[in-house]
Amino acid sequence: MTTNNLSNDQIKNEGQSTRLFYDPNSLSSFNGYRIVHTHFDLNVDFDSNILDGYVQLDVKPLKNELCDRSSTITTENKEIPNNHGNQLVLDSRHLNIKNVLLKANDTEKSLSFQVDIERESLTIEMNDESKDSTISIIIHYSTSNTKCSALQWLTKEQTADRQYPYMFSQCQAIHARSLYPCQDTPGVKSTFTAKIKCPKPLTALMSGLQTNYDENTNTFYFEQQQAIPSYLIAIAVGKLTSYDLSPRIRVWTESSMIQQCQYEFEHAEQFLTAAEQLLGKYQWKRYDFLVLPPSFPYGGMENPCMNFLTPTLLAGDRSLISTIVHEMTHSWTGNLVTNENWEHFWLNEGFTSFIEAKILGNLNKANGKEVRRFHAAQQWQDLQTAVATWGATHPYTCLVYRLNNTDPDDAYSSVQYYKGAAFLWYLEQNVIGSESDFDEFLRSYITKFGRKILNTDDFIQYFQSYFPQAPSVDWQSWLYTPGMPPITHDFSTQLEEQCNQLATQLSPITKEQMNMLNAKQVAYLLNVLLNHKSTINRDYIEQLDTNCDMAKYSNCEIRFRWYQLCIRVKFEKYLDNIFEFLKVIGRMKFVKPLYAEFKSSWPELIPRVQTFFDEHKKYMNPITVKQIETRLNSQN
Repeated sequence: MTTNNLSNDQIKNEGQSTRLFYDPNSLSSFNGYRIVHTHFDLNVDFDSNILDGYVQLDVKPLKNELCDRSSTITTENKEIPNNHGNQLVLDSRHLNIKNVLLKANDTEKSLSFQVDIERESLTIEMNDESKDSTISIIIHYSTSNTKCSALQWLTKEQTADRQYPYMFSQCQAIHARSLYPCQDTPGVKSTFTAKIKCPKPLTALMSGLQTNYDENTNTFYFEQQQAIPSYLIAIAVGKLTSYDLSPRIRVWTESSMIQQCQYEFEHAEQFLTAAEQLLGKYQWKRYDFLVLPPSFPYGGMENPCMNFLTPTLLAGDRSLISTIVHEMTHSWTGNLVTNENWEHFWLNEGFTSFIEAKILGNLNKANGKEVRRFHAAQQWQDLQTAVATWGATHPYTCLVYRLNNTDPDDAYSSVQYYKGAAFLWYLEQNVIGSESDFDEFLRSYITKFGRKILNTDDFIQYFQSYFPQAPSVDWQSWLYTPGMPPITHDFSTQLEEQCNQLATQLSPITKEQMNMLNAKQVAYLLNVLLNHKSTINRDYIEQLDTNCDMAKYSNCEIRFRWYQLCIRVKFEKYLDNIFEFLKVIGRMKFVKPLYAEFKSSWPELIPRVQTFFDEHKKYMNPITVKQIETRLNSQN
């Protein structure tokens, strides 16, 4: 084996569509062949809980005279396999592959293939097919009805309206390979078209624009003209209704939740306009979103043209709009500008979290700076919690971590969100010292890397070239050193100080004091109490409940933190409420810490917790189930 040392600059000069890169979480031959367009023709079968049909992959062979079939490229101290030769390798997890065809000149011929279940790969023998033009490969397949981690199938009883079954996908980080054979890496972007047939009277939605509908067969047609990575492929099918919030924004959900959605998200157009003013024109034509059943595992998922949102945002007071602002922001950072692999995830979530706080501040004309700083303070507090959970020396508390032999879901936490946001705050406030100059940099960054992929080295190089006179930055400590950031930010605001004073006062918090706080402040106060482990005991929590009637709060962000405190001090009064919450809510941000809190603080209750989990996991998303099983089975 020979090794060619190729610099990052040389790789970038190859062009983004043919840029060679490294991804430890994909076995696909993306450095030899690159998928440029994907077409789905699928039938949604609720009797068998499968998708059945075919996918056509238009594949472009890569030409690189620096490489040959037996060589590798070294960059970032990693070996990148070139994957040239006559084999097209795709990521494929528990898919039933029926046959593989080569489509050329209106004819189809069979290609031999091999499925490796253990390595989750599909290898297709390309024989002597031309490497001079795009090749179309048709793969007939069906998904697994028991092992498809990308899809959750709900019976009608598991939905809000309890009338019809429901199905939705969640492909981030590496679950698209269980939905269709693909190059399951954020570094490969593909346009797509789709033909989806489902039973009447259900509606199909995808992360693209609907282009047609056949009423006779209940078949929906979609197109996504902008190239997107596999993790942004999304599909949902259910008895859905919609409401237009503006000419370009439509909310979809089950009929029983549509009025709540109309109220909660009434100002969505204002949010999108504020994002455009900061980041540039919205590039995706429509911003529609789907409010899913409670088992959806995330707060939101930024699938283009059809964001997915959790119903836990329906607080009734519009206090949780920051999540929809976050998902909107991904339309620029993540969907347009994309990290080349999951080791550089902070380029997605750190930027989005940082900009989210900016937009929330810009939306508040009277007190914008205070709102932005308080939101950043909340993020900092959540970062402290995440680092404490992992441990200050754990490698997953680095902004850039390594994922060899590691599922990205296992390393997932708020570290990449909020340590990344804190880093960008440092660059803006401490290094550049001008918010307006940094805003111009953000717009330039999105223009430079829009529709492309990049890694952390690309960001560093661009930052240094944009601000050549800027003071030096300790990149090593911020990016590659575990634990909290090397600099502690002071986000002091009146909103934050009000909470801190209540948390540290000697006398119990009164009802009148609590009623002076808004919902975000109550959640922040509870976070402060969670971080004061040595001073918060059962007597304190019981008195807080007596004075403030904590059961009155319906806001999930507040309930979740209050339930953590109750578990920590073994406050039995709320046990039934906690189990009901875990029964109904599937959002991992809430359920993972609650199960972990039981494990660490109330071990004698674990048999009951385990029994409860075993009884209810069939209603949960498979991604969530895996993460909770890991925590309940851990020895720590």
